[in-house]
Amino acid sequence: MRKSSAHGARHANDLRGSKEMDSYDLKILNILQRDARLPAEKIAGQVGLSPSAVHRRVKRLREDGVIEAEVAVISPEATGLKLMAVVEVTMQRERPLSRPQEEFRRLMLDTPEVMQCFHVTGNADFVLVVATKDIQEYEALTRRLFVDNPDVRGYSTSIVMRRVKSGVAIPLTDK
Repeated sequence: MRKSSAHGARHANDLRGSKEMDSYDLKILNILQRDARLPAEKIAGQVGLSPSAVHRRVKRLREDGVIEAEVAVISPEATGLKLMAVVEVTMQRERPLSRPQEEFRRLMLDTPEVMQCFHVTGNADFVLVVATKDIQEYEALTRRLFVDNPDVRGYSTSIVMRRVKSGVAIPLTDK
């Protein structure tokens, strides 16, 4: 079902240069979260817009930073990374935290085994999801990242026994 061209033009004008999202944007994003390779023609048929309108909206969503990346989700197990762990990291409290935390953030960004890193509230300062080949590789990683790091007070590891749900899709609903 296509909307009238006057309605579409009004929407395009309302959204130009704006970070506001409407129901069409949310529908497009929900579709792209499931399959980022889906052509605009198929998306257009599902959301009720023309393919060119979908192209414009996706381009704007990328430019506005709403779409951060379009990546392949790869199974860690299929690539030989058989050990996954969730790690809670607590930083030293004796010094002002801003510098050590910033250095730790940079270290996490530069560590490929760290799949996800969250700066959190609560008992820990950071929560990580890491993947390694085996326990020996994990032990070497913990030594390098935590044990030998004077800014880290402690860490706690939970080994993942089974991935129940894993993904990067976020819940999107119309306002």
